Amino acid sequence: MRTIELLAPAKNLTCAIAAINAGADAVYIGGPSYGARVNAANSIDDIKAVCDYAHLYGAKVHVTINTILTDKELETARELAFKLYEIGVDALIIQDLGLINGELPPLEIHASTQQDNSTVEKVCFLEKAGFSQVVLARELSINQIKEIHSKTNVKLEAFVHGALCVGVSGRCYLSYALTKRSANRGECSQLCRVPQTLTDSLGNVLAKDKYLLSMKDLNQSKNLEEMIDAGISSFKIEGRLKDENYVKNVTAYYRKKLDKILEKRSDLKRSSFGESILLFTPDVNKSFNRGFTEYNTHEKKENYTNFDAPGFVGVEIGKLVSQKGNDLTFALKKKVYLNNGDSINYYNAQGNLEGFRISKVKDQTTAEIFQDIEKIKSGTLFYRNKDAEFERALLDPKSAVRKLKLYLEYSETEDGIKLSGTDECGITQTVEAHLENTQMANDVDKLKNNIEAKLGRLGDSIYSLENLSINLSYSHFVPQSVLNNLRRELIDRLNRQKLNIKKKTYHDFSKAPELPEKEKNLGFKANIYNQKAKDFYLSHGSRFADDAYEKTNPGPNECVLISKHCLRYCFNMCPKHHHVKAPDLFLQIGAEKFRLEFDCKNCFMKLIGPEKS
Repeated sequence: MRTIELLAPAKNLTCAIAAINAGADAVYIGGPSYGARVNAANSIDDIKAVCDYAHLYGAKVHVTINTILTDKELETARELAFKLYEIGVDALIIQDLGLINGELPPLEIHASTQQDNSTVEKVCFLEKAGFSQVVLARELSINQIKEIHSKTNVKLEAFVHGALCVGVSGRCYLSYALTKRSANRGECSQLCRVPQTLTDSLGNVLAKDKYLLSMKDLNQSKNLEEMIDAGISSFKIEGRLKDENYVKNVTAYYRKKLDKILEKRSDLKRSSFGESILLFTPDVNKSFNRGFTEYNTHEKKENYTNFDAPGFVGVEIGKLVSQKGNDLTFALKKKVYLNNGDSINYYNAQGNLEGFRISKVKDQTTAEIFQDIEKIKSGTLFYRNKDAEFERALLDPKSAVRKLKLYLEYSETEDGIKLSGTDECGITQTVEAHLENTQMANDVDKLKNNIEAKLGRLGDSIYSLENLSINLSYSHFVPQSVLNNLRRELIDRLNRQKLNIKKKTYHDFSKAPELPEKEKNLGFKANIYNQKAKDFYLSHGSRFADDAYEKTNPGPNECVLISKHCLRYCFNMCPKHHHVKAPDLFLQIGAEKFRLEFDCKNCFMKLIGPEKS
């Protein structure tokens, strides 16, 4: 039976616990350093706390060491890997192949999407090299995933929700080219989210100061079963910089979607245990998003971006009917209600996104704004990008609680009592209590009721009582304090047993095969930043082992970004789809200009440059 994993992001300990409570089978989190989100670092102590909590439910913790590393950093990262293993981490997500050219602890090693895992040959190599799991490139279609799965046995992981990089991960050098901040070093300056201008070879401006590279967010919630059948076993939510409410809502949303699939499929099972009890209805539309796309999943070409705004516009709520001073009256859509504290947006007459906070809801359709606002045209469409009531519900610590089923058996010995417990993870413990001066209870029914009441008091624990079997051989009278202590001791032993379980995954990367042909001569795109990585490439068939872009600082006319997003297509200039002869195109970002090239056979757009002034 195949196990299915829902993998959620964790910026910190609080977010990790929120994700697990909302139903994550695993979380991925940044360590103290070397993560691809430089602002999402966590201490060893906090990661240990995440591991201890996750393991109570049989959930896993993956830690990112997914940047390219200098020679000095490489050895420090290796030391960190062993520390992470000692505290209970289950897997490392790595980019730099210098790490596998040396000793690593016996835990799972996952190939980061930063390695551009987009071909059968690459995934086959990673599997044979010793990787336990491969994070596939976001650009892959269902058919491409199927092909990879048909020729490999390694566990495949795919992103299903959240922010999309416009460029192929690990092959984007735009940030470093313009700001010297490397995406491969966890310092991306996100130049794809700033305004750009598109021109042709004659200097005609096709789009000015638009967000031409700002991708919509990925949403694969309608394609989960199709992805399972294609070979995906781990479903990854993006968002290691997102807050607790985002993580809780999105994780709970996908948990419900996956559970519906698992309920009807006898060939699949969940990879962790427990039921998440929610006091809110998950809705990904209410959490930060840039609009949604399924990207290249079904190889349908579309505009994957929102040219008008790089942030969260919000959910459409209705149109403005009238404005009297600072009072706005709306014609709201069905089942839309305004709340004090809501944030609402609209596009002004110039096409720019404007917004403000609702200070006071005066009636069901009228809101008062306690700030100066311009005159807004009647009929203007409004959006809500913060539902204050929904956010307040998510902030409640009890809004998502995860419980494990517990089966208890109470029995007696000649001079004491015994309590055995087994939870749904399959963990079993037994505790006993000796009774001084045993005496028979006067009322057996009352005794049973008292046992049930005291042993069933599990409210503050992670367990919910599924069944309690009471076997009385002597009907000993038992003080309430003894029953309470017995229950607490059993729960403590169950929990401690899980924390002591440490699985070992052995790998021998020294047996890695020769690199695939396409990987042997990548130039700076091999992202070689240390001697160990260079040695690995040279000893595994590479004819050249060029240093990374960040080391060589190539001049103009280099490809700094390659993308499935195509501006030719978006502006009706695609020779294949629109049957036109396309002009040469140029993209200006700030003061720098890039030439666009197009690989129409494989449907990729490339940014070449920046051009010399």
